[in-house]
Amino acid sequence: MEIFVYRGEWGLPSIDYECNRLLAYLKFSGAKVTVNFNGNPFSSPNGMLPYMIADGKKIAGYGRIVEHLSAAGIGSPMTAKDSSIGDERQQATRINGHMQYVQEHLHPYFMYMLWGDPKNVDTTRTVYAKRIPIPFNFYCPRKYVLRTNDITQSLAGFSLEDSIEFHDVSEFQHNAKTCLNWIATKLEDSRWFVGDQPTEVDAMLYGYLSVLLKHTLPNNVLQNHIRQCPKLMQYVDRTTSTYFAKEGFNSFTATRNNGTGPQKDSTAGSPNDGGSSSSSSSAGGGEKSRSEKSGNDAKFHTGQQQDPDDGPKERRKRYILSGLVATVAMVGFAVLNGILTLPNEGNHGNFIQYDDPGDYDDDN
Repeated sequence: MEIFVYRGEWGLPSIDYECNRLLAYLKFSGAKVTVNFNGNPFSSPNGMLPYMIADGKKIAGYGRIVEHLSAAGIGSPMTAKDSSIGDERQQATRINGHMQYVQEHLHPYFMYMLWGDPKNVDTTRTVYAKRIPIPFNFYCPRKYVLRTNDITQSLAGFSLEDSIEFHDVSEFQHNAKTCLNWIATKLEDSRWFVGDQPTEVDAMLYGYLSVLLKHTLPNNVLQNHIRQCPKLMQYVDRTTSTYFAKEGFNSFTATRNNGTGPQKDSTAGSPNDGGSSSSSSSAGGGEKSRSEKSGNDAKFHTGQQQDPDDGPKERRKRYILSGLVATVAMVGFAVLNGILTLPNEGNHGNFIQYDDPGDYDDDN
């Protein structure tokens, strides 16, 4: 089995909240699967990442992937190891209730902020486009915009195509901030959201909070709110450094260290300061012990963490494809607008024909 996700940025394993959620689930549950960090959403059944190839078929989306893994006995649903909470069924019910609350209160504004806010959408689209091969990066991000438009139409009564003054997201924003305050309160006296072990709700929270905290947007209201809650910042940084010390990616660090040999994980400072290892064998002793402690294993694939667009062959291929796409687009635009007329059998290339009037003088 192989799972395909977007490569990360800002020291995170992925730029996408659902990919980070799935990666955290795999780490927390100790699932032994191969993860490809250079996934192409065009190959996914729903045009989005993550997706998984298992038994010769493709499975897309966090929910369906987790359901398949659980049915196969891999990465079974996690429950808190705390006898004071009750039996396993009660724990699972409580965790599902927490996840539903976060989904209802945080998700709508999270999606609008990334893919609906006119101040942010171009920035978000650019981040995703850099992770998608040409020419698919021209239209794959559009699916996220359409999904966000469905949310705003069904829950707030406006379309993203409407003028900005009709984008009433005040209720979305209020619910999201209330949810963040609730999460911070839950984490006030606990390392994890439920009990002393990470559960599936922690995977969900890491997916949302990691992107909100690290993604730099012109209008990131929730990021400012998270920075006022030290517990939330510590939660994200602790999870990243503990479970994704090798998978966390930073394009600036990777470019700076390109050609200088395998990168080593930083043991000090913020997770953003550390690049990813080019192979699992390059990790140092301290990193190895930390990986074993956190459930990290060699099957959590990191061999493709380096930027695939750095080589001359890849750049040349990208330029050729870009030129072809641009040429086809310009020709199509010119034909549709009458600027360019294609020849047909009737005009033989639209050559100008002159009739012979026969009124010239005959020298003979």
